[in-house]
Amino acid sequence: MTHTSDPLARAQNTAHEWLATIGEALGTTDRRYTYRVLRAWLHTLRDRLTVEGAAHFAAQLPEFLRGTFYDGWVPSKVPIRYDCDDCIDRIASEATVRRADVRPAVRGVSEGMRELLSPGSLDHALGHLPRDLREMFAPGELVAGGSVRSTRGDDELRELRHKVEFLAGAVLDLSRELSGGERPRPGDREPEELGATNEMMLPQQGFS
Repeated sequence: MTHTSDPLARAQNTAHEWLATIGEALGTTDRRYTYRVLRAWLHTLRDRLTVEGAAHFAAQLPEFLRGTFYDGWVPSKVPIRYDCDDCIDRIASEATVRRADVRPAVRGVSEGMRELLSPGSLDHALGHLPRDLREMFAPGELVAGGSVRSTRGDDELRELRHKVEFLAGAVLDLSRELSGGERPRPGDREPEELGATNEMMLPQQGFS
């Protein structure tokens, strides 16, 4: 009896294991979404690296994902220079996600990749990027030297707290004025203060 086996089964299983780990970091079980985001992440990082840097990083990837990494690669044109906005546009387009979702998606993929790659491999690859892109791709917004940079969510929460504190102070001042104190005339307030108050009172459509 002749036994046959799929010679690609092991490579497929490994690729699925990587997708599962990255999907967990992204907080999803949707393999199609995970693959789209991972592919965009790989291509965007790849094109910002030198040929040598890309080859070194690709060597850490499983066989199928290495093929994804090199798909469409033009070594004569790398590294391609682009900033964070260009990077966000590129990933949003290739992964078919909203621009607002790009940063957390990139961070999620990076967190999964850090777990899967050999120690130091991700940091070595990100070390070739300019600072703004390195911070965008770094898992948990880690920056050089091991220090932790606050995440975008932390920055948004801090901004919200600042606005709440500002409004609380304004309400307290108004309460004191209405309870018997002299109410200041509009001209007594600085233009910057009036503008800041108006901005605080307007409905917020997002922090970006």
